[in-house]
Amino acid sequence: MKPYVALLLVFTVLALLLQGFQCASSEFTGAKLKMTQKNYKEAKRLLEIEVQKNPGNDEAWYLLGALSAEDQEYARMNEAFDSSLKLSDKHASDIRTIRYNQWGIHLNAGVKWLERATPESTMYFDQAIDEFSKAAIANPDTSLTYRYLGYAYNNKSDYDNAVKSFGTAWEKGRDAESLKRMARIYIFQGDKLKNAFETENADNLKAVRSLAEVRRNTSRNDVISALGAPDNIRRGARGTKKETLVYTRYKLTLEMDNAKVVSKTFSSPYRPAIDSSKQKLAMQQYGEAVALLQQGKKNLPDDIEVLNILLQAYVQSDRIKEAIGEYEQVTKANPDNKVNHYILAVLYRSAGDYKAAVAQFEEAIKLDPAYSDALFDLGATYYNWGVEIMRAADEKGEATQEHKEKFKQALPYIERVSQEKPEDVQVWETLGTIYAQLGMQEKAVKAFDQADKLRAGK
Repeated sequence: MKPYVALLLVFTVLALLLQGFQCASSEFTGAKLKMTQKNYKEAKRLLEIEVQKNPGNDEAWYLLGALSAEDQEYARMNEAFDSSLKLSDKHASDIRTIRYNQWGIHLNAGVKWLERATPESTMYFDQAIDEFSKAAIANPDTSLTYRYLGYAYNNKSDYDNAVKSFGTAWEKGRDAESLKRMARIYIFQGDKLKNAFETENADNLKAVRSLAEVRRNTSRNDVISALGAPDNIRRGARGTKKETLVYTRYKLTLEMDNAKVVSKTFSSPYRPAIDSSKQKLAMQQYGEAVALLQQGKKNLPDDIEVLNILLQAYVQSDRIKEAIGEYEQVTKANPDNKVNHYILAVLYRSAGDYKAAVAQFEEAIKLDPAYSDALFDLGATYYNWGVEIMRAADEKGEATQEHKEKFKQALPYIERVSQEKPEDVQVWETLGTIYAQLGMQEKAVKAFDQADKLRAGK
């Protein structure tokens, strides 16, 4: 017998003694007597009759709720307890205790099942879900229950129900962990849909990207690397280095001179058949994450993890401008947070605003001179800036040395990071490329050799 049922027996006996000659219905008196005799089934039957006849009997509702709790009939328990509380708060403390006890029993049982569950033993997830569901009914205002219910559904890969459970936890208690979990599910689902879109349309998407890479001054070798062999080649006049490359499948004609593209012409727009339905669904999932996290940011303005997940959702959905706006506000409100400056710098760079990116990386480094990520990315930003200058000049057919100044500015930061992260292949490859661009061939060879050794595990 559970402790609170034993207390009910004591309470019932005292009530019978104190009742004296007060008028009470035969059903109510009989129910109390049956409880002293431990005949709870009959007591419940009589209490059901009593509350129908006398719905204003708060004690009868309370006793009915307690016995329903014993039988794990929680819907009836809640109905009976709520009816009692509407009439008076005389039994409020006992009702809270009963609900809490039932909630604790099922929550603890659910946690044990969840701890036993593995991808190979999914039945334990179902048992955990059953226990957490009972806990949620027994004490429906506790957000923790719904978070654990969300864990079980999430680990079972039932993401729709996981989102619903985490959503309830957030609504009931502004549970930060549930908000983050829900947002991550939206992003995860978005990533799955986005990857499926890219896989199903891989060839056509590659063709579109490859065509975009071919521009004025692209070398002949790079054209063939990107697009494959042309369907037709027409040589120019003798004594010239002109030729025409024809790609029938793309409706594309490239005029070449001295093995470089001088013009790019489509006979009609190239529009491959791309099914974008899954991409649209992916954007909807990312949009759900953004909307949720924007709400969360208002309630949890100092939670860095919320901001980082929001950034991920913005980036995945190609909403860089909105992300910049969010992080400009965050950085202004928290100017001493190096991470915010760093993230804003990365966003500026993604938008092609190298000057603003450099300024934010420098702010991050001022706050932490040993911030290696900011140091490397500042160097990488100068490098990207230089590449952009060089590409723009090539497209115009102009000669420039301006890009080398950016490579020079990149160099000390990348060299410093190579000392702090000597096992990072990307650092050495970037460093080698910068050395090569600046004509420092001996150092370039050493940097590339180091990258090769690390890649080979030597």
